[in-house]
Order: sequence, then structure tokens, then C-alpha cells
Amino acid sequence: MHGDFSNITFSPERGYSAVFALQGRVGLDANRNEQTALLLHQLRGALADLMGPHAGPAGPALGFAVADPAVADFTIGAGRYYVNGIGVENPAETTYAKQPHAVLDVGGADRLPKGSYLVYLKVWERHVTEVEDPTLHEPALGPHHPDTSSRAQVVWQARAVPVPTGDVPVETWVADWIAAAASTEHRGVLQVRATRPHEADDDPCTAPSDAGYTGENQLYRVEIRSGGTAREGASFAWSRDNGSVIYPVLASDGPVVQVSTLGRDRHTTLEVGQWVEAVDDAVSLRRELGRPRPAAPLRQVVDVDVDLSTVTLDAPPPAIDRRRHPYLRRWDHTPPGKSPDGAVPVTEAQAARKDAGWIPLERGVEVRFLTGERGNPHRYRTGDYWVFPARRTLGDVIWHHPQGRGPHGVAYHYAPLAVVEGDAVTGWRTSFALPLTHGL
Repeated sequence: MHGDFSNITFSPERGYSAVFALQGRVGLDANRNEQTALLLHQLRGALADLMGPHAGPAGPALGFAVADPAVADFTIGAGRYYVNGIGVENPAETTYAKQPHAVLDVGGADRLPKGSYLVYLKVWERHVTEVEDPTLHEPALGPHHPDTSSRAQVVWQARAVPVPTGDVPVETWVADWIAAAASTEHRGVLQVRATRPHEADDDPCTAPSDAGYTGENQLYRVEIRSGGTAREGASFAWSRDNGSVIYPVLASDGPVVQVSTLGRDRHTTLEVGQWVEAVDDAVSLRRELGRPRPAAPLRQVVDVDVDLSTVTLDAPPPAIDRRRHPYLRRWDHTPPGKSPDGAVPVTEAQAARKDAGWIPLERGVEVRFLTGERGNPHRYRTGDYWVFPARRTLGDVIWHHPQGRGPHGVAYHYAPLAVVEGDAVTGWRTSFALPLTHGL
């Protein structure tokens, strides 16, 4: 999530069950956020163990029934459902075209397939700030006071994919398709390094003279921009602030964009030469997120007018619709001169080649993408990311995976709802019933 966090410390393999605050100590956002993550991990894990990978409560509360298939639409029933322990709820019956968490082009790219197709549920969490949801702002703090918190929103979308004809039974194909969609294998492996000093300086304002990293305390984010394999042109961007520096858009006229703020301080100001991403609700809920398809090209800032709060980009951004809460997100990378999407190409190297393939970010921080196995190349997904902190007093990054690791997210979860063939609907939902207990 693109939040303004000092660190993201939750790690399920450590087996922690609670975070204890100590008296008289400094309070950290990372500690409070880890406590929330621990509770959610335990709760969702228990629900998944009890219900299986996907199920809902037996009876009228069982939601997401697919019915009334038409040429270009179908209905989605109200109720609750659980996918890998994550609860989703549809408060009222809706249709494929009008479902609340998707911005669809039902006459174009999102047109339902011809013939038989599988309707499935896709579930994940997205980060929501005051820009996406203005009701999160406390009016008593004033219109220009910094935000105090953000939210994680569970997003569900009903999607459709054609069922191929052939000798493979539909049951087998559906199970294989869901497993492949949810698979986390071959999505990329990243290594991170910076030269660690022999001894750290105790002064928090001074970096050691032999430090490999000489920047400030940052939370770096490496995010895939264009998916696919490295050979197909996968690319990435990076941010020293976890991609959290954004500028709400008020209006646009071609390449000139008016924003509500150009940054609250010198660290978050927008400057000529930097690269930005135009984002709105349609982008954050975009269909290609999580698939090997490219995101929209990044735009470079060519002029900034502080008096008018306008930014001139090297090319017009996508159409601005104020109802979709648009903003510009700043990235801190420098792409090569001929980059087609304004991002940095993914280049891979073998782990055995100790000093090969490292890509410099800044101030001694370097990253490296490792090659996949022969016949199973890494297929990067648009929106997948890695995060890691860098600390000035250490003169180093904090990275506990010397052999590299797969992306920290985004975690997508899938469940089959129904197979539609003409006017016939074959349901694939499962249900559970809690057993009745009686006192002794």
C-alpha cells in the first residue's frame, strides 16, 4: 500500500501474536500497524481453515449468486462470501455492469465473452487516503491540515473468462484456472543491497563517513509498471517514500494540470524533471492490475507554476474526471532516454554472478532481479511491489532476504461463482453452516 509509513514490519513467518507498547517509549506507526496486521492474519487464517478457500453462510445470507444472464450482463445477488478468509459483502443486488468496485467498459474491453464463460470473484485490498475518500478528513483540523490516517479497503470484482472447448472437463479446467490465477510462483525475485559501514554513528543526524547509504530515513518502494517477462519489456519505477507523495488534481487542460498543492515541504514538493503517474479510481481498480499488462505511461514534469499551482507535463495525461478523485503520484526514478513508458527496464542476472546485474537507485542503494528457472521465466505482474527501509544511522538498507524474495504484494484472491452457457447458469459457490451447540 502506498501509505506514508516509516516501515512495514509485519512478517507472518516470525510467529508473533501481539505487539506490546512499553512505558515512556516513542510511539511508532509501524508498531500499531503491525498489531492490526497480526490480528487480521490470525482471523483470516482461522476463517480459511474453517471454511476452506471460498464459502459463504448457508441460507439467505449466502451472497454473489449469478443469475439472469443476458447478452451483455448478469445479476449478482446480495449477501456475504469469504475468499481465503477475507469477508466480502454485496449490500444489494446489482449487475455486472453496475457492480460498485469496478469501472467497466461493458461495450468494449470489458464485454462479456461469447459462448460459455466462468464468472469468478477477484478480491484484494487497496489503500485509500483522504483524496479518494474526502470523508476521512476531520473538518475541525482545517482544510490544509495534513491527513492523520488512511484505510485499507477490501475490493471485490465479479469477472468473466471464456471456458475453452475441448476434452478437459469443466470442473478440472475451472479448478486449474483458479489455482493458476492465484499462484505466487515465478512473479519475480528481488535482491537489495547497500554497503554497510563497519560501525554506525550514534548521532541520528550524522551518517558514518564510510556509509554505503547516506540518505535520510526512507521507506523505498520498487513497483512493476509494465508486466510480462524481462524479455517482453517488463519495467519498474521506484520511490523513496513508498509512493505516498501525491498531488490532488483540480482540473486539466491538455498537458497543463492544476493541483490543490505542490507539496507540504521541500521533501514532497514537485519539481521540473520528475516523473508522475496520473491516478484515479478507475486506475486503482483497473482490470489489468495483477496481470502482465502495462500501466499507462508515466509523464515528466516540464514546468511548475507555484503561483497558479499548475504542472505542465510532457504529454497530456488521461482524461480527468473529478468524480473519480484524480491525483498525480510522484516517482523518484530516472528512466533511460528511450524508455517507452517512462519507467526502468527490468534486467535479470544470475545469483551466482555476485556483482552482475545490480541496478543503482540512489545514495548507494541497489536492486537486482534474479533470473527464473529455465522454461519458467519470471512473469512480472503490473502493480506488484517490494518495500524496504533505509536508515541513516546504519548507513544501510534493512533487508532480511540475502537470497532474494518475491513481491510483498499485491495479494489477489479468486473464487469461482458460476459457469454461464447461454441462458443456463451452473453455480459454483459453496456454503457452510455453523453447528448448533447445547449446554451440558
